[in-house]
Amino acid sequence: MARLLRFFRRRDGRWRTPTGEAWQPALAIEAVINAYERTGDTGYRDVIERSFARYRGRRSHFYDDDGWYLNTWVRAYDVTGDPKYLDEAEALFAKLTQGWDDVCGGGLWWNADRGYKNAITNELFLLAAARLHRRAPRGTGPGSYLDWALREWEWLSASGMINADHQVNDGLDTNCANNGGPTWTYNQGVILSGLVELWRITGDRGYLARAQQIADAAITTSVDADSVLCEPRAVGADGYVFKGIFAQGLARLYHADRDGRPGYRAFLDTNADRLWHAGRGLRHGFGVNWAGPPGRANAATQTAGALLLGSIALLDAGGEADPTVRSNPA
Repeated sequence: MARLLRFFRRRDGRWRTPTGEAWQPALAIEAVINAYERTGDTGYRDVIERSFARYRGRRSHFYDDDGWYLNTWVRAYDVTGDPKYLDEAEALFAKLTQGWDDVCGGGLWWNADRGYKNAITNELFLLAAARLHRRAPRGTGPGSYLDWALREWEWLSASGMINADHQVNDGLDTNCANNGGPTWTYNQGVILSGLVELWRITGDRGYLARAQQIADAAITTSVDADSVLCEPRAVGADGYVFKGIFAQGLARLYHADRDGRPGYRAFLDTNADRLWHAGRGLRHGFGVNWAGPPGRANAATQTAGALLLGSIALLDAGGEADPTVRSNPA
């Protein structure tokens, strides 16, 4: 975490990531939120506050960018209890709904140009809607968070983006069919978090079973010979953080059903051990290659490693904070 914070400027709350301030800062903030929840260190709380002061009110041309910040502020609310984070999350959600239309039968566009419907934007929307239903319920009728969550999953699951091998491709082509795009690890990870939230809403274990199909596919295909996560293709700046997002989603799925798939914890531990011993360079910098050699660390590669290790630390402490746990149907 100390190395990650070298990419943070306290005086103005700015994160220096490979993609600028488009979306990767949201993941860096989430890594800090995990560390604050695990340790109670007020220095981490200060980083969260300063980051919020900078990025609050931020709105993007890209709906997925807004979705990342939205979900990060929900986590900040869960851990701090401060309603300002929930207020911002709800405002961002209202903006995201503007990206939904009936083209391809539904779903959000990737950006305001309305030229591409993809997996990650809709996965983030699913996760956000399900989370907000449990934290700021607004009934169950049309336009409610529950309605949006169920409508999004109904569309996403029927869209064809989840292929016959239970892997999530990148998006839809101009004929509204699966475009055969890469099965990036982050697309396999966010959907796990969303399906866990749907299970918490409904108590329907079918959502966990679907998540397990996707997780099982990812941990047998998006890995090297030693079961260490890797991408299906070489990644650019966007992809530097992808594996950490998958690790976080897998940890959430494991926490929801620890007895159902105990192998998920072993998989996370294997990746953490390899990252620490082979993917860690000078001054604890994590590179993009968890199996080593690590290469140069940047804010995104460091965030990915921090999300992996932070998720394991939270599992050891009983799981992520959940202010609605008493109403969990499970």
